[in-house]
Amino acid sequence: MANILDYLDWRGDLPFSVSPFNAVDALILAELSYFPAERIVPAGMDKTVTLAELRDSFDGKKVPQELRIVSYEQDIELVNKLAESRRFDGMRICGYVNNVDSSRDMQFSALTCIFDKFTFVAFRGTDSTLAGWKEDLNFSFMHETASQSMAVKYLSENFSEGKEVLVLGGHSKGGNLAIYATAFCEKSIRKRVRAIFAFDSPGFNEEVAASKEYLAVTSRVISVIPQSSLVGQLLSGRTQNRIVKSNASGLSQHIAYSWQVTRCGFDYAEELSKLGVFVNKTMTGWISSLDESDRHTFVDAVFSVLEAAEGETFNELGSNKRKSLTAILKALKRLPPEQRSAAKKALSQLASYGKKALISGLEEGLAEKELPKLPKFSDGVALIGMKKSSSGNEEKETV
Repeated sequence: MANILDYLDWRGDLPFSVSPFNAVDALILAELSYFPAERIVPAGMDKTVTLAELRDSFDGKKVPQELRIVSYEQDIELVNKLAESRRFDGMRICGYVNNVDSSRDMQFSALTCIFDKFTFVAFRGTDSTLAGWKEDLNFSFMHETASQSMAVKYLSENFSEGKEVLVLGGHSKGGNLAIYATAFCEKSIRKRVRAIFAFDSPGFNEEVAASKEYLAVTSRVISVIPQSSLVGQLLSGRTQNRIVKSNASGLSQHIAYSWQVTRCGFDYAEELSKLGVFVNKTMTGWISSLDESDRHTFVDAVFSVLEAAEGETFNELGSNKRKSLTAILKALKRLPPEQRSAAKKALSQLASYGKKALISGLEEGLAEKELPKLPKFSDGVALIGMKKSSSGNEEKETV
């Protein structure tokens, strides 16, 4: 079974002029945003580094433990392969930002990849910090989170004056930020965005999903989720998901390196797995059953408990499981009555919707039930560089 690392072995010698930029290339750049590039990639846009310079300047011994996410070793291999790749030869990197602010429930990181004919802005998904995961849940009741605001600001500060073709993308929360930034940035920037890639990315609360700004950009969104997706089915959205096969099971399918590729694109499936269907029914019903106030109180309650375990990251909490569990149990008892009540109500409703989804699946014959078939989609076409022909129809330009 092949993944994006194998894809670079197969297609790394083919420039975009021969094999156009596609969704797998976009996932590779989205995954690149997780690479800890502190003190290597400049924060500004006037100075850039090459992939070879990124590889040669990287010192893994200086990377703190909290930045070593689950795909850390594979990300290092990815950079090594990219640096040797003719396909990405000439790509220059700049605009690296990585900010985590627990007081604002904010975790934001992005970088910019410059090619001859277009510029790709990659937003990092959720890392291992508690602030990052709490902000993900804040999407359910906040019109704009701190990282969404930062994503809009990133575009405004770096691309207001330019004329380059823009492509945005990200994995997990990064895809949400890419969509949000496009929807709510300046019009002069928005009209230059040709495609937005969202890889297993959460959606938005009802207010954002119904906004004219969001609806105006949904036609440019290319959303890909694995068969047992959880994150990519959270909250509302108006985009059609393409479903990719994964060699992992359950929630581990969220890791991009488990996604299956062919020589020309993703290896797509026609439907969600049984678990994916179950998650869709359970999570959709549960979230919609909670009003904004209940969602807010529930999220605060959960993270009040986690923060009481005295860890800034999930890695730290997991380093001493017995100590962390003891701290969590004590924190549960100390929750204010309102938060305890909200947590109990939310979890009770989650269990109820899970039971309903299970019964529904059994009654309908979940193993035989099919979701609507996906339209045929080829990754081996130019997804960016669209222009209007004289007849008004869209034509594809090779990039």
